[in-house]
Amino acid sequence: MSLSVRAKLVASSLGLLLVGSLGTAMLTLALLRGWVEEGLRERAIAFAREVAVTIRDRRELESGAFLAEQIHQILLVRPNVIQIDILAFGLDDSQVVATSDSAHRLPFSRLDAREVRAGRVVSHFVTAVGERHWEVMAPILVRGAVAGAVASRFSIDRTDQLSTRIRVWSFGLTAALVLVEVFLMGLAVRLFVDRPIRRFLDVIARRAGGDAEARVDLRSRDEFGVLAAHFDGLVDRETQFQEELQARVAEATAELAHRYREVERLNAVLYQMQRTLSQVDRLTLAGRIMAEVAHEVGTPLHSVAGHVELLRRDLPPAILTDDLTRRLAVIERELSRVTEIIAQLLDLTRRAPAEPGEVDLNPLVRDTLDLVRPGLAAAGLALDVELAPDLPRVTGHATPLQQVILNLVTNAMDATSPGGRLAVETRPAADAVEVEVRDTGEGIPPARQREIFEPFFTTKAPGRGTGLGLFISAQIVRDHRGRIEVESKLGGGSVFRIVLPAAVSAMSAGR
Repeated sequence: MSLSVRAKLVASSLGLLLVGSLGTAMLTLALLRGWVEEGLRERAIAFAREVAVTIRDRRELESGAFLAEQIHQILLVRPNVIQIDILAFGLDDSQVVATSDSAHRLPFSRLDAREVRAGRVVSHFVTAVGERHWEVMAPILVRGAVAGAVASRFSIDRTDQLSTRIRVWSFGLTAALVLVEVFLMGLAVRLFVDRPIRRFLDVIARRAGGDAEARVDLRSRDEFGVLAAHFDGLVDRETQFQEELQARVAEATAELAHRYREVERLNAVLYQMQRTLSQVDRLTLAGRIMAEVAHEVGTPLHSVAGHVELLRRDLPPAILTDDLTRRLAVIERELSRVTEIIAQLLDLTRRAPAEPGEVDLNPLVRDTLDLVRPGLAAAGLALDVELAPDLPRVTGHATPLQQVILNLVTNAMDATSPGGRLAVETRPAADAVEVEVRDTGEGIPPARQREIFEPFFTTKAPGRGTGLGLFISAQIVRDHRGRIEVESKLGGGSVFRIVLPAAVSAMSAGR
């Protein structure tokens, strides 16, 4: 059977009271024994001093004729003294020169005698069958030297009687305190614990019965008062929660209707996604067509490249000027790039793996701008170029990255009216490299800035673009773990920014 809180509090208090009372009694007895021993040692020292005052020199101590009377006087005035022996110390031994009991000598050992010779007091508590007493030996000082000793046996009957009295009183007081504690503790628990707990239980029962107005309303300032205030606060919040729950049920019903309308909207979005997927199918078909085109165009391209090489060899040195040599090199390079571009377009669908290397973007930008300079001049556009020196390299493939730069530059040319200006800049960023292409064209409307990287989307006039340039460029940049950012404002031109992570070796060299 489990105990109530009241019984637990009373029992724990009684346990503490009993432990404290018994501990106090034991400590008192231990101190009493120490005090008794200290008193007996001082009494033995007093006996030794009386003997030392009586005798004049060591010879009188050894004769011992007049010491018996002094022992007799001590026994008369000290009823607790059982026996006294007076010893005289020789060079190596000691002898009893006077005693109150000639038949028995007090049992002090040689070690005790050495301690006394050194001027110290020796005491022993002796417990035998039916007998308990203290034995104390104190030195007799004659002219500052230890000449002998007084050995005394003291009875502790009075001490035992006093100890018994202390124990009886301790147990009696403990019993009385227990009774008083039981009464007072029971009364205190009833007043300060039982009544508040019963009020809590009564309120809980009333709340369970449906009484929403039941409150503890305890006005005390103790812990139960604080607990009652928090409990009533919880009850108030529960009532408020019930009201809010009903209101939220109504809101949930309205939300359900809203969700139904949202499902209808998602169905429309799903339809739009299906249309987008059809565009992806068109892109897949375009990839297949590109594969066929690559197969059909590859052979003529290689043939043209071979004839250009033969033309370079067959032309006389007089005709083969530096300008013509440079133009032939441009033709060969562009033929090679067209071949690689076709392969890259095929990679958009095949994703064929390739081993990347470190690429310096500054030469790519220079070569690309050299390629479009005739077109810039024909369109009446000015060009500003700012290439950062010691630009970190990037990890990737040179040909597709050059294709991205070419797409951005040609798009900027198409978007800029004659007399406008293009700017191309490279610069290092935090663990990255940026290539920025700016124009002074008409800009892109905000609503279309999210669509310009989608396949087949174009703002150019029919016949001037397929809508795949920016889509392919974004895909190439993503393959290089980078991103394309666009900033545009109607009437204020556009800025396209390529951000590519710097190569690991470039970042290590920078640190």
